[in-house]
Amino acid sequence: MTRRQHSTDRQSTGLDWPALMRAGLAGLRLTPDQFWRLTPAELRLMLGQDSGVAPLGRAGLDQLMRAFPDPAAPRSPETGAVSDE
Repeated sequence: MTRRQHSTDRQSTGLDWPALMRAGLAGLRLTPDQFWRLTPAELRLMLGQDSGVAPLGRAGLDQLMRAFPDPAAPRSPETGAVSDE
């Protein structure tokens, strides 16, 4: 395939096939048969693209902990240790 054909193919499909093949075959360790049976949407999902929501970071966890604090654990009146009750 010539460079011109490659750029034309990429423009018509909007997909970077060499990068997708590297990600699927090398990154996800798919067999060629598994790779070619996937739809582009399935491959993007497996690669974690288009997941919609970013993973929860430390700031988000801190915000949740402030909004929904754990109740204080009961303590033993004699020793002050946390009890199982």
